[in-house]
Amino acid sequence: VNFDSLSLLDRWILSKLNVLVKYVTERLEDFDPYDAAIAIERFVEDLSTWFVRRSRRRFWKSEKDEDKNAAYTTLYTCLTTLVKLLAPFIPFTTEEMYQNLVRNVDPKAPESVHHNSWPKPNEELIDEDLMTDMDLAIKVCELGRSARSRSGIKLRQPLLRVIIVADEKTLERIGKLKDLIMEELNVKDLRLSTEKEEILKYAIKLRPQILGRKYGKLLPRIQKTIEEMDVKTLAELFKSGKSVTVKINGEEIDLLPEEVEVLTNPKEEYAIAEEDGLLVAVDTRITEALRKEGFARDIVRRIQNQRKEAGFKIADWIETYYETGPELSAVFEEFEEYIANETLSKVIRKSKPPKNAHVATYEIGGETLKICLLYTSPSPRDLSTSR
Repeated sequence: VNFDSLSLLDRWILSKLNVLVKYVTERLEDFDPYDAAIAIERFVEDLSTWFVRRSRRRFWKSEKDEDKNAAYTTLYTCLTTLVKLLAPFIPFTTEEMYQNLVRNVDPKAPESVHHNSWPKPNEELIDEDLMTDMDLAIKVCELGRSARSRSGIKLRQPLLRVIIVADEKTLERIGKLKDLIMEELNVKDLRLSTEKEEILKYAIKLRPQILGRKYGKLLPRIQKTIEEMDVKTLAELFKSGKSVTVKINGEEIDLLPEEVEVLTNPKEEYAIAEEDGLLVAVDTRITEALRKEGFARDIVRRIQNQRKEAGFKIADWIETYYETGPELSAVFEEFEEYIANETLSKVIRKSKPPKNAHVATYEIGGETLKICLLYTSPSPRDLSTSR
């Protein structure tokens, strides 16, 4: 594969792979199999939960282009290298994997995984900056998913935007992987900012246990005066340790930082998650268009699960028939191509099911949806002419 055809995701996982080879070699030479095994486990986690999941569309798209070839080649390289690294730990399991992965493809390869030379790292493929950038992107996505979870909005529901607040250097790194983050968090737009005030609103709460004893009956007047002042300015002053002077009945009163509490809450339209100087806010407002797209994704999920229940193979092409109310019917019509591509449906038709179809009934958005799946063939050739 041409190195230039590798995506950032490919280059990242290959960089991690070669770092792993170096580390495992060093640990085993130092008679430390435990740390070596832990490192392999972490790599497998990165490979499965990030690289494979984020490359799913590249694996399954119908056209055999350079990008698809790069995705498969990268994954194959990772798996065959992992088999060799794991051979001392699980000799019989890796032997079975090696026969399936390597010998089935290349009969001229060494007869056993244990006849192979130990993997050597390719230093040219190690990119420390890219690994740092990707680790940061993964952290952003973890916080974004946490924010969505707190708001009760499922990841399948598309949202308008995500706003990331951090220092300029961090934002510069995040910007390199903007598209990947947007896809992972299922948002239409990503904005980078250094100002928390875009997302947060401040509130100043007086501490009555202190000010009540100090000013007595003037406390309500002080509270009212504070509420009429610019909250952001007050918050900045108090947070920087400065006092604020207010006039009550012509008398000047100095409020000290320890006499008030500065509260920060997300604005009504945002759900946030924050950690280590990184704040991620998702816009929770759902437009009608986003709502329909969310229904389409929910329909896809139901059909994919139904395919498994019906016993269809991953590459099997099907015909999909449905019966439902007006709202979901409109979703099927608007997102027909998307639903068909995601579920390998040659036909999507609103009608009663033919005989021998696999039938299931769901409730989505307050409407009953009856889905009927029928096996057609494993070949996608006539996809463009069947619908």
